[in-house]
Amino acid sequence: MLGQDRQPTRRTEQKAIMPSALDLNADRRRQARKTVQIALLIAFSGAMLGVFFGVALGAVSTAEVWLIGLCALVTVGLLILISVQPAMATGVITGSLSVFFAIYLNAVAILAYRASEEMVAIVPYITWFFPLVMFHQFTNFGFFKRSIDLLVSLAPVPIATYVLVRMTDPRDIAEVGAIVAFLASFFAFVLFVGFFTRHRDQEILSAAMAEEAERSAAVLRVSEERFRLLGRATNDLIWDADLKSEWIWWNETLQNVYGYSPEAFDTNMSAWENWIHLDDRDRVVENLRSVIESGESNWTSEYRFLCADGRALDVVARGLVLRDHSGEAIRLIGSTTDVTELRALEKKLRQSQKLEAVGQLTGGIAHDFNNLLTIIVGSAETLADIHAKDPRAQQLAKVTMQAAERGATLTSHLLSYARRQALAPEHLDPVAVLTGLEGLICRTINEDIQIQMSAAPGVWPIEVDPGQFENAILNLVINARDAMPDGGKLTIAASNATFMADDLLRAEEVKEGGYVSISVTDNGCGMTPEVLERAFEPFFTTKEVGKGSGLGLSMVWGFVQQSNGLARIYSEPGEGTSVKLYFPAADRKEKQESASVPNTGLIGGTERILVVEDDDMVRSHVVSQLRSLGYDCKEAASGADAIEIMERGHDFDLLFTDVVMPGGMNGRQLADAARLRQPDLRIIFTSGYAEDAIVHQGRLDPGVNLLSKPYRRADLAEKVRRVLDG
Repeated sequence: MLGQDRQPTRRTEQKAIMPSALDLNADRRRQARKTVQIALLIAFSGAMLGVFFGVALGAVSTAEVWLIGLCALVTVGLLILISVQPAMATGVITGSLSVFFAIYLNAVAILAYRASEEMVAIVPYITWFFPLVMFHQFTNFGFFKRSIDLLVSLAPVPIATYVLVRMTDPRDIAEVGAIVAFLASFFAFVLFVGFFTRHRDQEILSAAMAEEAERSAAVLRVSEERFRLLGRATNDLIWDADLKSEWIWWNETLQNVYGYSPEAFDTNMSAWENWIHLDDRDRVVENLRSVIESGESNWTSEYRFLCADGRALDVVARGLVLRDHSGEAIRLIGSTTDVTELRALEKKLRQSQKLEAVGQLTGGIAHDFNNLLTIIVGSAETLADIHAKDPRAQQLAKVTMQAAERGATLTSHLLSYARRQALAPEHLDPVAVLTGLEGLICRTINEDIQIQMSAAPGVWPIEVDPGQFENAILNLVINARDAMPDGGKLTIAASNATFMADDLLRAEEVKEGGYVSISVTDNGCGMTPEVLERAFEPFFTTKEVGKGSGLGLSMVWGFVQQSNGLARIYSEPGEGTSVKLYFPAADRKEKQESASVPNTGLIGGTERILVVEDDDMVRSHVVSQLRSLGYDCKEAASGADAIEIMERGHDFDLLFTDVVMPGGMNGRQLADAARLRQPDLRIIFTSGYAEDAIVHQGRLDPGVNLLSKPYRRADLAEKVRRVLDG
């Protein structure tokens, strides 16, 4: 680039030292304009002096005076015209002036000779024919130049002929010789000046043509350099194909991005067809052929481009068809743009929109649906207690509770897929969790399935919700089991992984760094590409009706995403499937044993509890359950009612409040207001859908105690007791 910067500088210096042919031509025009102006001034001055002295001395005839006066008028008129239109000086003005003087000089010379019959009388006029030749040759730049050139070259002929015809005395032979000598000298002068000017004009024309050729070559070089640099600067694949010779040019992107050498395929247009994915090839080739044959100019097509290393990239090709005067296509020039990441981003956007729609739908129904399930579960438990000795009633209560729990699981999976599940992450050793699940996994799968569990040395800890983590692993195990109806091998492995920026697609919302990989692999039937594409979609399943909800993998995907991780599936039909979950590695720290309450049955108490719930049936049910455990309860239907009760002087040991409530005050706001009045007040939140009041970025706020709806009476008793004793 430094050399390119210096080159224009040298050219500029050369132009400063040696003016171009065009510059010389411009200088000639400027000099010619000045010459015309000077000639007009001289002619005008001479005419005025001729009129003055001719009249004063009586040396010229009246006719000569009138002609000289006409000369003065013509020259002054042309002077005025040249001052108004300077550009006409080397055209109309100089041509008109040459014609005028050729005629004028003959006229006044004839009049002078006729009046005096002396040769000496015409000398002052005929000598001006020589300057007239030079004036015409050097000032006329194309205005009827050939015709005027002929007129000026023969200008003395009329006066010479007139003089020769008028001679009658044989003694005038000397004058005849003078006339012939004059004409010979004049014609020789005309030939010399003509040769000189033609040679000069030819040199100027040749120099102008050479300079124009150099400029054209320079423009072509700049254009080619610009095209080459543009081809290097862009990531697009630029191509230029000659449809006649089948020669094709590619820019360096063919090598840098797609892995093919441009030189190896510069004469092989058919190679391009082989780079198109087989499923797209016929469509794309036929589309291009139809554009060429139909006479259209623009071609656009999207397809999968097969790289040299086997990758298939989504690309958009755009071309311009150039045609000759008969309309036949002779050239095709265009570009191919890699849109793989763009399509991935579009897919991610569609997935996000789908998540948002499912989340809004789930959030809308989860609260009310879980309220109903809470009442159903509680009523079923009460029914079982009342009819403890009636097997039929016990069975009805059991079936009712199982149905309610399935409904709760369905809602939980939807919330998990929409990444709106309230997570309570803990610092976990993933290997220890998998080891603890081994017995449950063995009971879940069939006996003809071989299990292999492995862990790499030094697997990093992770920070996830333990319950959701175990559910995700079990869901993957169940899917693997169903993919191996005739038996097979199931492998569960844990290892460390490090992601760099190049390892992640732009559409994957994870950061580079250390991750823990949990993989569940089977050698079952595998998935087709169409099934693999939709594997994480909610309610999508390939199982028979009634065999699955289609929410297992979607729940896993949502949980991993909400945990700032990444889920990937690798599968081939007939080869098996491997699902890999990547969770961000957590810092190592001492394992903290969580306090546990031994399960010794329902434990109640006598503490005072304020129950706040906007749903009348749920509130009545919860108060009834707590009172049956011995607690002293008061109830409120809204946050405002609860504050009013506290301001009456009632003190409470525990606030049990719903999160989502009408009236302008949610559960979180109520808890903050209540603690301003009783700083040591214990609080339990309950909700079927917590929204953002106590959950941020998918995780419970620190120190928040949440009892998710629906819940059993034992869950309620255990949670209340734990918080009160904590």
